[in-house]
Amino acid sequence: MAASAVVKLADHVKAREVVEAVLGMYLMQDQEPRRFRSDEAFRVQLVRRVMRLSEVSADAWPDPNTGRVRRTYRDFSPGAASIIAGWLAEALGPTGLHLAKLELRDAERSQQERAEFHKALADLT
Repeated sequence: MAASAVVKLADHVKAREVVEAVLGMYLMQDQEPRRFRSDEAFRVQLVRRVMRLSEVSADAWPDPNTGRVRRTYRDFSPGAASIIAGWLAEALGPTGLHLAKLELRDAERSQQERAEFHKALADLT
């Protein structure tokens, strides 16, 4: 089931979009860790976000009340989601963690530069 879903995803979504989604999720986990109750919760959301890049796992039907098309996404079984999450984490996890570390370093450097600028302004007055 997991392999079939990934093959369908590969047929409909560019690899770059998947990489961007995964790296974005890793950045979110690093910068806002309270959004995820556990590592398992993060992994489930990681799979959801990646699989929702494609319409393959979506069902659509017209809402008779509004006339709009309603869409719902099917979740995978816990086993399939765990397998897909493992593949994503193995392939892109280290890069995501490294990117998060670089973002943190850039933020600290920017904060330090602002502090030095404010100190220089204070010294002028």
